[in-house]
Amino acid sequence: MRRTIRAILLIVVIACVSMTALAQAKKAEKAKDPVCGIMVEKNPELSYSYKGETYYFCSKADIDKFKQTPDKYVKK
Repeated sequence: MRRTIRAILLIVVIACVSMTALAQAKKAEKAKDPVCGIMVEKNPELSYSYKGETYYFCSKADIDKFKQTPDKYVKK
């Protein structure tokens, strides 16, 4: 009986640890939108490369603003 309870507890602990690790792995990487300053998920569809660096944006409008005057938004 005790063996069964220990086995069940071990399975529950392993399952909890696995679920926690999976949840952390699913967290999307974030980056700061250089135009408006908010944190956004790193979405390749809303990204733009400039001088070897990739920047991520919250909208197409911000990408367009950045493309017009990128040096205004890039920190030196």
